[in-house]
Amino acid sequence: MKRVYVLAVLAMVTLGCSRPPMSGPPETRLGRDECGECGMLVSEDRFSSATLIERERERMYIHFDDIGCMLDYEHDKGPSIKVLERFVRDHGSRAWVSASEAVFVFADRDRLRTPMGSGIAAAATRERAEGMRAAFGGELMDWERLMTARREWMEARYGTSTGAPGR
Repeated sequence: MKRVYVLAVLAMVTLGCSRPPMSGPPETRLGRDECGECGMLVSEDRFSSATLIERERERMYIHFDDIGCMLDYEHDKGPSIKVLERFVRDHGSRAWVSASEAVFVFADRDRLRTPMGSGIAAAATRERAEGMRAAFGGELMDWERLMTARREWMEARYGTSTGAPGR
């Protein structure tokens, strides 16, 4: 009987101390969190993004200073990472939005200036994205189309889809 009691207490302590798995958008510390792709500090929240990954049964957020960096990181890492969730900032409100629900503007990098020059910004709604397109030009895309468009852009600009030379 005493053994059952000890096991029950140990189980309660273990369950009471365990944290729920990470989920949802992260807390980004501007000027302190480093971009997982380019190494720059994340300092402009309206273009920042984050990916929640699982590696060796541990969940962690990878922060990015530019949506283009997130796309490049995921492409470069390929199947070596397990992406659980992706988050981008709505350019206007700066609120987190799931990348799968966001509408993206992919514009000329000279018109839509982003930290690493991707020319990519996100909006929570199509209406907001239309407003950005009116201001910056470019094309509206969902996440799936944006991934392909970024690879095509990298190939045309650098002759490779694996990132800029020197990165």
